[in-house]
Amino acid sequence: MKRHKPRAPVWRGGSLLARVSATMLVATIAVGLVAVALSARIVGGQRHQDLLRRAELVAATQADALSGPVWELDERAVQGTINALLERDAAIRAIAVFEANRPAPLARAASSAPLGDPADQLRIERPIHLNSRDGRIETVGRLEIVYSTAEVGRATLDALFPVVGLLLLSLLAAIGLLGLTLNRIILRPLRRLTQLARSMARGDYGARMDSARGDEIGVLADSFNRMAETVQEHTQTLETRVQERTEALAATNRAIMDSINYAQLIQSSILPTPDSLNAGLSEHAILWRPRDVVSGDFYLCRQTANGFVIAVADCTGHGVPGAFMTMTASAMLNNAIDQFGPEDPAAILAAVDAKVRTTLNQDGEARTLAQRFDNGLDLAICHVVPDENRLTFASARIPLLIVTAEGVAELRGDRESLGYRRLSDTQEARFTNHGVALRPGQSFFLATDGLTDQNGGELGRRFGKQRLRDELTRNQTLPLDAMKTDLERSLDRFQNGRGQRDDITLFGFRVRLQSHPA
Repeated sequence: MKRHKPRAPVWRGGSLLARVSATMLVATIAVGLVAVALSARIVGGQRHQDLLRRAELVAATQADALSGPVWELDERAVQGTINALLERDAAIRAIAVFEANRPAPLARAASSAPLGDPADQLRIERPIHLNSRDGRIETVGRLEIVYSTAEVGRATLDALFPVVGLLLLSLLAAIGLLGLTLNRIILRPLRRLTQLARSMARGDYGARMDSARGDEIGVLADSFNRMAETVQEHTQTLETRVQERTEALAATNRAIMDSINYAQLIQSSILPTPDSLNAGLSEHAILWRPRDVVSGDFYLCRQTANGFVIAVADCTGHGVPGAFMTMTASAMLNNAIDQFGPEDPAAILAAVDAKVRTTLNQDGEARTLAQRFDNGLDLAICHVVPDENRLTFASARIPLLIVTAEGVAELRGDRESLGYRRLSDTQEARFTNHGVALRPGQSFFLATDGLTDQNGGELGRRFGKQRLRDELTRNQTLPLDAMKTDLERSLDRFQNGRGQRDDITLFGFRVRLQSHPA
């Protein structure tokens, strides 16, 4: 199972403290704005009423003071009175005194400040009464005063400034207190929980949280501790089972490998000894690479009365199944040589084919599952007679390569394997003998298809027959051991770490001639 690396935490939208603080800030600002707007409206209304009462009071007082001068039409006294009033009250923008029943003012005074928008003005009109000697009240004029309400706004702002300051300080204090409380009660336990979760991801299951609290965080801590204990128990149980099964598998594997290694010893025992290889061969080189410990390929070098027999075989499969086939096929091949003699390799091939098909129940209809397996082998046989300077070759699908100074010549065998089921029970395998005259400087090579079929290179293609021919041609003057070593190096470079596809066998030999042809 693929193990994922723990990723760094991704904070979406910031930390919890920042989000709560931002929410609190927005809510407090909204409430504060509503409170300030409401307070401004209330305070503004109060200040407006205060200005109206003051204006009414001033107008009443000045109307009484102006009754005498207006009755006497003392314009100078009237003008002096309103000028003095204008200087005393900065909120007044204009004052006008009218005689009774006359539209033109008797006196007028205006402030240097602009009147502004009529909506920001407060106009007060007051009749000027005079009490006569007989007790009657007579209206002698009219007083008109224009006030500016700008001071209402300033007074409102002055009154609200302490409120806004107190609200701001309260907001900052509330956010700070909330942050400290939130960090101590919630964020610190959550950070601890995050650290423990990361520790569990790294394989440390022993850490626990303090679950003494009775709130939701305490419940979360208790749940986490229970989960950690469960994971720890399950992990320990799993590790114990894995260890037990690993030890059991290791023991089984050791037993299997011991058996396979012993099978390798048995298989090696059927291969030719150095003495049998050196007899009659001036040189020989063998490249034998099982894909697994044991191989489905084998080779044979056997002395006869007038020479020796060399054979290379590629059985179905590789590993243990292939090794079983090599043991069977090797016994059949030696039995056929003993029975028919070495002079006719084609007859030996036909005899091995018949024995394999009979032994593996490949004649007739398969009755059991085991009999349905279609097995066989490819086999090449060379009978070498040094005294007569001749070589007889017969083959089932394995060619003979003859390397000389002129290049590489390929002597192909018959395109039919030994064993396997045929379309007709009466069909018999037919093999052909090929004679080769032995001459000095010849090198002979028999190779199974595991060598040419090995993939490699940059594109993963096959080693191929042409590459093998080029290697043999380039090194044909070297001793066979050196040729084999160079070929192995080329194969390793070509393979470049790729796994071996099949068993590889290459048998090269040179014949020690007794006499040279005329």
